[in-house]
Amino acid sequence: MLGPTIYTEASVLAAWDETAPFRGIRLALPPALARAHRAPGQVVKVRTAAGEGFFALASAPSPDAVVDLLVKRGGKVADAAIAAAAPGATLAVTEPFGKGFPVEEAAGRDVLLFAAGSGIAPIRAVVQHVLAHRDGFRRVTLFYGQRHGAEFAYRAEHLAWERGGVRLVLCPSGEDDAWPGVRGRVQEVARALAFGGTPPEETVAFVSGMTAMVDDVRRVLAGAGIPPQRVFANF
Repeated sequence: MLGPTIYTEASVLAAWDETAPFRGIRLALPPALARAHRAPGQVVKVRTAAGEGFFALASAPSPDAVVDLLVKRGGKVADAAIAAAAPGATLAVTEPFGKGFPVEEAAGRDVLLFAAGSGIAPIRAVVQHVLAHRDGFRRVTLFYGQRHGAEFAYRAEHLAWERGGVRLVLCPSGEDDAWPGVRGRVQEVARALAFGGTPPEETVAFVSGMTAMVDDVRRVLAGAGIPPQRVFANF
């Protein structure tokens, strides 16, 4: 996935520590770039002094042309982007691209969302879309995994997601910290909880995470009767 090669400076509106591993960055896209933001799950490329990197947009398309990124510390490009993204500065970004998630496929159906690690970024965009069009979907359940309980991003929004009709199941996979709820990989927890009670014939799934995780979620869902053509990744 090479993506666009033309970069435009986007203003940094805000930057914050979402969790210890993750930094949130809010950008105002110029109009020409904002017009390309058409679906939850699209990505942009960011150019820094350390090189270029791909980052999923962590927000759904909106008329105000404001987008969020969730950047995981530890990579050269990611750390350079974090260092450069001070409020009032600019970041060089491409227009949003990629097919994103075909949310129209889930209209009138139950929806399962799976996110692991920084994969919560594009899934958050789906959650925002669902909340803005809640009557268009049936039951919606999000299985969200991180290694440790302290690493779950967007904690300040979780209650609003639940109140808006998105059931949230947090799934830490590590064994070395206290956690009062379920524990394990998202696909294992989902299977143990009978996928939130969704009937396979009425369910569409959106998945984001590392390739091995996405493949395993597809396998588990297929075993539950949800065919591959109703399981979508954003890449």
